Amino acid sequence: MKSFQNSRLILLLQSGSLVFLSVLLGILLMKSLWFCSLFTFFVILLFILHIDKQQQKLTEMVMRLITAIRFSDFSLSFRPGSKKQADPRLTQAMEQALKQFREKMYTLEEQHLYYNTLLSTIDSGILVLNRNGTIEWYNKTVLREFGLTSLRQLSELAAITPDLPDLLLRLIPGETHILRLEQVGRVREIALNPVIFRIQGKELLLISLKNIHSVLENNEIEAWQKLIRVLTHEIMNSLAPIISLSETLTERVARTTTEDATSPVMLQALEAIHRRSKGLLEFVQNYRKLTRIPAPELVPLSLEELFTGLRKLHATSVIPCEFICHDPRLQIQADRTQIEQVLLNLIRNAEEACRDIPAPLIRITTQSDTTQITIHVEDNGPGIVPEALDKIFVPFFTTKSGGSGIGLSLCKQIMTLHKGNITVKSQTGAGSVFTLSFRR
Repeated sequence: MKSFQNSRLILLLQSGSLVFLSVLLGILLMKSLWFCSLFTFFVILLFILHIDKQQQKLTEMVMRLITAIRFSDFSLSFRPGSKKQADPRLTQAMEQALKQFREKMYTLEEQHLYYNTLLSTIDSGILVLNRNGTIEWYNKTVLREFGLTSLRQLSELAAITPDLPDLLLRLIPGETHILRLEQVGRVREIALNPVIFRIQGKELLLISLKNIHSVLENNEIEAWQKLIRVLTHEIMNSLAPIISLSETLTERVARTTTEDATSPVMLQALEAIHRRSKGLLEFVQNYRKLTRIPAPELVPLSLEELFTGLRKLHATSVIPCEFICHDPRLQIQADRTQIEQVLLNLIRNAEEACRDIPAPLIRITTQSDTTQITIHVEDNGPGIVPEALDKIFVPFFTTKSGGSGIGLSLCKQIMTLHKGNITVKSQTGAGSVFTLSFRR
């Protein structure tokens, strides 16, 4: 404050001196003192040039400061004492002001970088749109969830699902919408949560995307496991005494005299009870496997080596089985024993499906991209009826007579334990394709 008061005092002195010299020049001219008048005129002229030069310096400094702020040029510096600068006190004040502005801009830039990095690395997708459908910002998770490499316009999402762009714009803030997507063998349920906010007078729609497929799968598997545990416990507790009693009664009836006409009939009935009870017990014990799958021991597993082992197992198979690994270097993190069991189950199902067709063929192939590695088990059998596709991995469900409904359920659980996925595509009369997906 004191420096500005001093600057004002200097300006007043300069103005007063200029007025005094002007009056003096008038007096000298009236007295015809030409030499003194000429000298005084030059002094006044020098005074004016000096003031103009100071004003130009001040104007130049202010313009440089404004330009620096406008273009965020933080390299500008006002050094007190430089001949090119105006009043040193004013120069110092402008340097301090620029320094504070520079520090605030650096702080804002660091905060922007921090939040941008934070939003880019979280596992939830963030998509920001304006009400015209223009994309303002998105993070990498959005690309991963939609299986894209870039996203410039909202209309590009129509390639995934035709009504997806309109669906995103029609989301109601505060309500969660579950979007089901199926791409390249991957099935995902994505929770969409929209929020409307304003920034700089512009209304924006922020949509968070969260893949809840694994959560839903885990909850479903946990529910089935609890149900199976309860059922197997109750059924086995009831079957054990029935089997024991039927064996005891069978032995007693067998020792009775042959004259008793009811003995053979009773013996047959007891044997039927015993046989059916043991069959039911075996059925229940099979389902107990679904609740006792060990945690996979994940190791690098070469798909070429895996296919070589499976190829040897099916060397004598009646139905041709092709194993094609498109890249011998492909590896997945998996438990070899469990993945072999999954593939053997799928191949066995494919063989049963192709048994009655003229030219059966089973193909096991691989595919990979930047996010996942997939194994496809394809057959040219009769296919699966559409109404069975949604239930095919559900425990107890089977499309085969005499089937237990455990094989594909077991495959599903093993893939879930590997943090992978198993899906099926089938067309009646054109065969089926089961796809195992593993994250890279």
